[in-house]
Amino acid sequence: MWILIGFLQGIVGMSLHASVRDFTVKQYGLDQDFEGIFIYSIVQDLDGFLWVGSDDGLYRFDGKKMLHYSQMDSMVGDLVTACVVGPDEHLYLGYYNGGVSIVEHGKYRKLIGAEAASGSSKLNRFYQDDDQALWGLTQNSGLVKIENGETKHIEIELLSQLISYDLIRHHDRFYIGTNEGLLMLKWNEDDEISPIGFVVGSFGKTVNALYEDPHDDEILWVGTDEGLFYVEHGASTKGIFNPVEGLEQKRITSITRDHLQTLWVGTAASGLVEIELKDSHAHRLTYFDKVHGFPGNQISSLYVDRENEIWVGTFGHGLIQLNRAFFHHYELKKSSDIEGVNDIHYVNEDLYYLGTDKGLVKVFNRPEQDSLIFEMIEETKKFQITRIFEEQGTVWLGTRTRGLIRYDIAKKEFKDIKLSPVDVGLSHHVRYIARANDGNLWVSIAGNGVYHINHQGELLEHFNTRMGFYHNEIFAILPDQAGNIWFGAQSVGLALLKPGKEMAFLTKDDVFPARDINSISQDQTGMIWIATSGSGLYSFNGNNFQRFDEETGLLSNFCNAVEVDSAGQVWVGHRKGLSLIQSSYGIVRRFNHPSELGETEAILNAVTKDAKGNIWFGNPYGVTKVILPHIQHRIEKRRTHIQDIRVFFERVDLLAHSKQAKLDDMLPNDLRFNYKENHLTFDFVSINLKKPEGIFYQYQLEGYDKQWSPITSVNMATFTNLDPGKYTFRIRESDHSQFWNDNYEEIDFVIDSPYWKKWWFYLLQISIMVALFSITYLISAKGQNLFVIRLMVYVSLFIVFEYIHTELEPYIESIVGETPIFQVCANLALALVLLPIELRMAKYLRNRESLRAKEKNS
Repeated sequence: MWILIGFLQGIVGMSLHASVRDFTVKQYGLDQDFEGIFIYSIVQDLDGFLWVGSDDGLYRFDGKKMLHYSQMDSMVGDLVTACVVGPDEHLYLGYYNGGVSIVEHGKYRKLIGAEAASGSSKLNRFYQDDDQALWGLTQNSGLVKIENGETKHIEIELLSQLISYDLIRHHDRFYIGTNEGLLMLKWNEDDEISPIGFVVGSFGKTVNALYEDPHDDEILWVGTDEGLFYVEHGASTKGIFNPVEGLEQKRITSITRDHLQTLWVGTAASGLVEIELKDSHAHRLTYFDKVHGFPGNQISSLYVDRENEIWVGTFGHGLIQLNRAFFHHYELKKSSDIEGVNDIHYVNEDLYYLGTDKGLVKVFNRPEQDSLIFEMIEETKKFQITRIFEEQGTVWLGTRTRGLIRYDIAKKEFKDIKLSPVDVGLSHHVRYIARANDGNLWVSIAGNGVYHINHQGELLEHFNTRMGFYHNEIFAILPDQAGNIWFGAQSVGLALLKPGKEMAFLTKDDVFPARDINSISQDQTGMIWIATSGSGLYSFNGNNFQRFDEETGLLSNFCNAVEVDSAGQVWVGHRKGLSLIQSSYGIVRRFNHPSELGETEAILNAVTKDAKGNIWFGNPYGVTKVILPHIQHRIEKRRTHIQDIRVFFERVDLLAHSKQAKLDDMLPNDLRFNYKENHLTFDFVSINLKKPEGIFYQYQLEGYDKQWSPITSVNMATFTNLDPGKYTFRIRESDHSQFWNDNYEEIDFVIDSPYWKKWWFYLLQISIMVALFSITYLISAKGQNLFVIRLMVYVSLFIVFEYIHTELEPYIESIVGETPIFQVCANLALALVLLPIELRMAKYLRNRESLRAKEKNS
């Protein structure tokens, strides 16, 4: 048997045809105590645990540790071939030998034994229908129905003659993938099932996998030995078998879909295929195989977890996780000598333009090709392009030395736009191009102020200092949603032109505090965001400005670019990295490691947002994409599971410390420990399968701690020398160390008192002292030996004194501490309290002795 090596993490390389695989790859092995080589089934339960059925038994994964189960743990068998979370939220397992079991609170209960499991036929698939019934498909012995805790075997004669691989119920029909094609069966509420026939075009094809799209239940995806097909239910009574181009003659083994417009297809020998969907049809294919650095080509199962992570079960290479990356850097300088990406312009999902120091670069995809293509437009190599704007086949190019150029893409023709400089010899460096709501353009040229032109390039207005404008060096222009035009300049700050009104100089008039403006953007709510050089970032809600700077978490006060993603998160580019402002959570994240960004510097105003919500930053050596930031960086509310309580770091049977006969949850809720078992370690976990190390914890032991613990990423807490009493352990988690909510998990437990602190022992001690005094009194009343009487009296007083001293000592120590002089004073005070008793007893004995002497003399 093969043994997996550690976990492999790799990022697919980038070149001129830079890969669009925005994922890292993790392969799980011995580092996670995982020895499964052949993976049959993967599912995530409602608590977040991932369950993996393999040739080595069943594993439960919490993001850090694999917990192994086998037949020794009361499972029906070691080889789990199907698993699903049922309508009752419990995990159901199907086995190679045909059995079915249920996992309830960590315990296994057999539903169907292997010896009576439908002729011991392998259970290939579970399916939960809309009526909350669970259906199990056996390989050649019909169906198993599980509903309301009862199991029912439904034999279908036709299926006994076929090999069945997968099933789906759609309204009153079952679709079953078999070795002879896609079979349709008629079903009614009495569980009477009768064959209809094979879907037209599918007969003779081995159907291995079925997937009904939850976003479009009229489409059924079908994986066969001859490629991927889809059936449109409403096309006819028997459906139509339609092939998907690009996957012909590939044996499809599994199909699933993530939360985006992406279908994932596993093959038997050609690796994994990512299919971008457009109008529910395959649009673009991306391949993950050994040629592209993927660990294996034999895919057996696929699963998408709640965090949109792709889990891949393989035959021969174990479990693989596709972890959607945060960033993807396209290194262009080394591969194609493209440098200085000064601007990025998004046209559509298949086309971008880059303005670079080497000319204009066209960035595009080809259908069924898994790479972005960066193509230099040869005729633009003579220009250093600083800004770009494209509309209807015309590209407006702002250059460093030649001013504004209009480029006709189809004709490959250039036209210089004559925008005369204020003074002869001034630069023709175009700093910014922006399109207003009326379709006209605003263009700033270094030293020349701002030009307002129409779509033909004809001058409408010119603003410069000679005409009363506040500055000739404008670095940013924003036509906002209300029709206002915002201008940002160096040294003199911000200005605003409202429709039909005079220009307002906001910095000059002390309305806006910063003077050096680099970039301006607006979000969907109308909020204006202003990036400055040295003063941080400002937001404007229509009434007030709010500042974000290094003191509030910003990476740097020098901000080169700002863009707002589709979730309202604000991305700020700096020279040394990126900042993310998540105002909905009240936190700021910082990214400044070249290893995660590829290149930390964001060039001034070189930023754009595409239709999928990705943010693109230009830098001196290429472009960096922030991948689906609204999904990647949201804070999830997870449940923290208290998994175990260890005594002196050793695992114990917690049911032995409880009155419960079985677990209602992970741990009993009435735990009680002996006074000697006062060294407890709590193991807990909050499940983040994407980034397990990105979870932070705080805990508190009520009855011991007065406040929450310091923030930690370690998922255990130890408490030593706990005094007897009742305690409550609380634990909470967060994705970010600055964001905490009031949700927490807790468990109560009791540390028993030692026997000498039990009420009955106090009663016994008091009874003994009372008995001692009683005996002393009787002896003193009848006895003649005064020495014995005196001795017993003083022994009784000494015992009482020591008892009171012992009981009061902890309280005295808590007041006066361990300082000797204070201890002496406290003992002296106690002695002075007992002194009158001792004097009276001494006087009593003297009087008694005197009385006896008189009686003797008389």
